[in-house]
Amino acid sequence: MMSEFDPLAAMAEMETNPSIEAADIYGDVLSRCPVSRTHINNAQVEWWGAYGYDELLSVLKNFRAMSSTVGVDERGLPTIIPLFADPPLHTGFRKLLNPSFPPAVVGRIEGDIRVFANEMIDDMVAKRDVDFHEEFGSKFPTRVLCRFLGVPDEDWPIHYKFVSDNDRLSTAFTNPAAGMAKSILAEFVPYVRKIIAFRRENPADNIINSFVTGDVEGRKLEEHEIIHLVIAMMLAGHATTTAAISNFTLRLASDQALQATLRANPNRIPDALEESLRMDAPQQALLRKCLVDTDVGGQTIKAGQFVLTNYGSANNDPRKFDHPETFDLDRAGKGHLSFGFGMHQCLGQHLARLDMRIAIETLLDKTSSITVNGPVKRRTYPVLAPLELPLRLEPA
Repeated sequence: MMSEFDPLAAMAEMETNPSIEAADIYGDVLSRCPVSRTHINNAQVEWWGAYGYDELLSVLKNFRAMSSTVGVDERGLPTIIPLFADPPLHTGFRKLLNPSFPPAVVGRIEGDIRVFANEMIDDMVAKRDVDFHEEFGSKFPTRVLCRFLGVPDEDWPIHYKFVSDNDRLSTAFTNPAAGMAKSILAEFVPYVRKIIAFRRENPADNIINSFVTGDVEGRKLEEHEIIHLVIAMMLAGHATTTAAISNFTLRLASDQALQATLRANPNRIPDALEESLRMDAPQQALLRKCLVDTDVGGQTIKAGQFVLTNYGSANNDPRKFDHPETFDLDRAGKGHLSFGFGMHQCLGQHLARLDMRIAIETLLDKTSSITVNGPVKRRTYPVLAPLELPLRLEPA
């Protein structure tokens, strides 16, 4: 039995070698000990990792023993609500948010998303040689999120700076209790206050307005709670969608046969995106805190210990997916966990899928060939995503 596994060290091979699949990295731990003690550089907590598909599901289902509240702010509130909250707090806020996220509601902004995609991809194709992640993958989802929130399009660079700074300075996987860097909040929160004040004076049909006018368990939200929700929307919706788009574009640029298939059969793009989400889960892992001694996969996790909910490995578990290392456009029974499971399943998954589909449809439509044009650099854990993705884009 394997007693300890370091996913950050194990996945380092993938940082500069796009040919290595996550299934190759996780194969050993999945076959020997799908629930393992876990060590990551200088972490101030003792961790376990739930690496197997069934083992991960058992953690995700057991919210009473496995708490999502892994860090709180100075008021004692979870740092991101409702993602890092437990019932009953989670329940009330999720009920407030749910009406804004069904496919039919998200679909109302599809026209604007296509405008953004066309404009930004036209700019890239005109240059031909581009860093796709820098020019599109990391910025397009932020621009869409701003449209979804109902803030002016010209403000998207403000939001982009906030999420980029948080991503750069986050210590969640070395010190979960630390919360968000105060310097980042000090710069962004005054802007959010202005947006909230504007919406109080100028109601509109958008999600920030629903925070201002809505209620949780019969009470109106306080301003600091609305600020929390706006921040949650930006953080939860940026890194994963950015990673998903760039991950698939890297796979596309490395596989000319796949490009040809999808250009000839654009109706297969959603299937391709789901398989990419399975193989290259953007959010490889999140955290839970064990509240009571709990058996997971035959291992006893003690109260006070932390558990990595490792979606990237579960998606590549051969006990669930035949030949998980193979990109299979016709894979039956997709069932990946890249958007989570249960009450914490990603609220924004329909918006993320819409972003991804429109981005890839537009990119394939406007090009005749997409190829890798230089060394690729990736971060690998806990988010798997290109940091530098040099491409050559040949116009259609």
